[in-house]
Amino acid sequence: MGDEVGKELERIGGGEPVQPRAELVIVLAQQGVGRNEISRRTGIPAVTVSRIAAAEGLKFDRAKMERPLKARIADLQLAQAGIAEGLQEDVTFARVLLRTARTHRDYAFAAKAIGDLTQAVQRMTPEITSAQTVEDAKDFLTDLRDGLAAVRDGFEKQYGVPFESDEAGRIIKQQEETQDDES
Repeated sequence: MGDEVGKELERIGGGEPVQPRAELVIVLAQQGVGRNEISRRTGIPAVTVSRIAAAEGLKFDRAKMERPLKARIADLQLAQAGIAEGLQEDVTFARVLLRTARTHRDYAFAAKAIGDLTQAVQRMTPEITSAQTVEDAKDFLTDLRDGLAAVRDGFEKQYGVPFESDEAGRIIKQQEETQDDES
């Protein structure tokens, strides 16, 4: 870290060890995590997160944060679906309690539990819209296109021939034959 970061850390430290927290801010910012999310995760005020990042020469670029944001949203939806699944198991267990209730009170408690759990399952089950599905498909295809372009560019850089050329076809065929011989 530069001298500016060190001075900033001393200035905002207030007597507590700040350097590891500042390093955490820097690592998270480099990973594309947004300023407010870093603040929420670390407990460091957003303005301080901005100062630390600026002292390190980092900027919070929305374009860079879009992909990590989508990944975090997908992770949250997956966790939400897991909770809904667990609640569904609880509904099944409550139904067993309802069927085996021996008193009116046990029956009422089980019925109430089933109602409450069913509502919770409905609230926790992530809704997947067709627009979201289309957007996910577009993202997948864009990532696939970018990945294939990177492979093509890497091949062309390594061998110095256009990927679509006959010579590239011979190189690829030779590599496949080599791999088959090794198998």
